[in-house]
Formats: sequence, C-alpha cells, structure tokens
Amino acid sequence: MSSMMTQSGPNVHADLDASARKRADRLARATVGQMEAALALLSMLDPEAFEIAFTAVAPAASDDGDDEPIAVCRQCGGLVGIFPDRGLRWQHFHGDGITSATPQVYEPGHAPEVTWILPDEDPDDL
Repeated sequence: MSSMMTQSGPNVHADLDASARKRADRLARATVGQMEAALALLSMLDPEAFEIAFTAVAPAASDDGDDEPIAVCRQCGGLVGIFPDRGLRWQHFHGDGITSATPQVYEPGHAPEVTWILPDEDPDDL
C-alpha cells in the first residue's frame, strides 16, 4: 500500500476563460471607489503589474478634439501594441494601427518603452 498523501489545490486544468469571465463580471459590478481601492492595493503589492495595467490603456482624450492617442515607443518612436495571439506584452509593429490588416511585429533590439501621443504629435519630440 502506498503512503502517498494527496493535497487539495487549484485545479491544474481550470477553465481559464471562465476565470477571466468571472473577473470581468466582478469588475463590471465594482463601484468607482472599489476600483480605486483595488488599484491602490495593486500598486503596493505588485508595482510592475500596476504599471502594465496603466500603460495598457490610453490616457483620457482631451476635450478639444476627437483624436485617439497612439501608443509609441519612447526610445525609437515606433508604433507598439499588445497582440493577445502573440502574448500579453508590448511589441513593436509596422502598420497603421487602425485597420484590421495583420500588423507586422518586429524586434528593434530594445524593449518597448510605452508612451502615448496624439496623431498630430511627432514621436521625435518625446
């Protein structure tokens, strides 16, 4: 008879889509105060995750125009984006960033340093 003990733990084959849906539903029900408190806690527990979360969303657009901010690399001025089918990290790409055409992801030799600009701004002025 084996003396192996089993321990309970998280399901190795958990449905990640279901878990993501549960988190999205919870976020949809959260009040502004709850979101602020959760982000404040996240900023203390995992500052890197906090920074990733805030660089993943564009800053609020100004009231003086309808232009949407564009994510670019502060170091080289190239377009950057997150492509879920290639992993949840910022990557440099060629393309206009607007159409549904497949972007051409490339490696320029440095990690993206994400910042946001308006379409009429010059990335060289960063």
